[in-house]
Amino acid sequence: MDFGHKTYWDNLVRKRSEVERLMLRVETRGYQLILKGQNALWVLEQDTHETGDCSGYEDRARGTGTSFHSTDSIEGATIEDPLEAVLRERATEFKEKIRMYLAWYCAPSTSRFHGERLEVIYAYVRRAIYKDASLMFLSQSYDSVMALLSDQDLDLVTVEKLWHAVNALCIHDVQSAVDDVVRSTDGDHMVVLGGKVFKDVSGERWPLHAWGHMMAIRRCYSCLRKTCQAIDEVIDLTRYAVLARVPLTQTYLKYDFSIDGSRELILAGFIPNDIPLASPRHSITWKESGSCSAWEETTCNLSLYAGLSLSDPMAQAFVNACIRHPDLMVMLRKGADARVIRSSSIVWTSRRRRARSPSELASVPWENTVCLSDLALENAQPSGWAHEKIADCIQVIIVDASEGTMGDFVRKLVEIWCQVYKVGNKDELHDALKGRYEAAGELEEFQEVTSKIALDYYQSLWECMPSPALAEDPQSFWF
Repeated sequence: MDFGHKTYWDNLVRKRSEVERLMLRVETRGYQLILKGQNALWVLEQDTHETGDCSGYEDRARGTGTSFHSTDSIEGATIEDPLEAVLRERATEFKEKIRMYLAWYCAPSTSRFHGERLEVIYAYVRRAIYKDASLMFLSQSYDSVMALLSDQDLDLVTVEKLWHAVNALCIHDVQSAVDDVVRSTDGDHMVVLGGKVFKDVSGERWPLHAWGHMMAIRRCYSCLRKTCQAIDEVIDLTRYAVLARVPLTQTYLKYDFSIDGSRELILAGFIPNDIPLASPRHSITWKESGSCSAWEETTCNLSLYAGLSLSDPMAQAFVNACIRHPDLMVMLRKGADARVIRSSSIVWTSRRRRARSPSELASVPWENTVCLSDLALENAQPSGWAHEKIADCIQVIIVDASEGTMGDFVRKLVEIWCQVYKVGNKDELHDALKGRYEAAGELEEFQEVTSKIALDYYQSLWECMPSPALAEDPQSFWF
């Protein structure tokens, strides 16, 4: 017989659901009042970006189910409620996950950007909190990010929600967190845990080192490119990755093409959509086609499609030098709606001719010439925000009509850049481009964060050591 137990249980479940709904309404209303008090109701209207990006740390295993329970002896310990002990241990696990997760993103204490990196980490946490009603309600009891994350009395539900909120931030949230710190202009914002969370990104061109903050949190070049809305941002992102030698993963978009001179070409501000390994440029073959069989000669030109900055006078000088070069054909457009400029009336990529014998080919005129149309310039537009094309740039297609490989073509373009910058070779070009950022203090040597370094960062940031299990394997939960 039931003796009323099932009925009692059903009543408890129903009452619990009623309390949870009431709590949700209270938190939601409290959240709305907090936003209204700061004139920040715009938060409720903001779109949520899908997280579709990767971290770039794919070589590290993500074991979110890892337990950090202490293995110390409990002889002589006070007996307590087992459920409370388990809940407390689980809460401690999530706290340590959050702390170690953030410690990985720290900069060395010797870095001139150490303090700024901490501010970015705090801004990153604020971005995880400000759109969540319950976390925003909780944040009113603290005056800083560190005060919240150092509270030892946070319950399991709260720290688990905080962990998932921090872990779910996408690349656009990372961009916004960095912009919250490095921007020089004010704007609509709300204050969360003592810091400003701005409604929109400023659109300012960041100092070069700010991209280092982005790369500390996300290591995927394609994902980082999603945040770029202007060609100058693409150039700065790529320059920092190359100059600081940050090992970014390159999935959809690339900047390392393993061709001598390609890095210097990109450093100069030439952002290609690809630098392919060229197929054979010239061939003579017998084409069997019944009574129309003949020898066919085909010749192909090498071509590169790229975007350059409209605001960089060196980019314009480079394009002008390419137009004057006897081996090159150039087609370009300066901005989305500008007219198309050609260095010659026809810019062709391949052509062929046919004859009854190989010796007759030289006397036969070329036919079936493949020429570039204006629409081809769309392929020169770099991908940026959400992989949409950036049309507001110098869109250029450069065709090499001379003999040689793609490596020869790239070196030819690097030589033109050397002439523009008035240096002797690609090494001097590299030094000239790097030197101005070093002189401005914008570059520091990249340091890979190892497990030992992460533990040092953890101890420095939180002024304590993690649990023995986590200290033994800091990557055991890493994403």
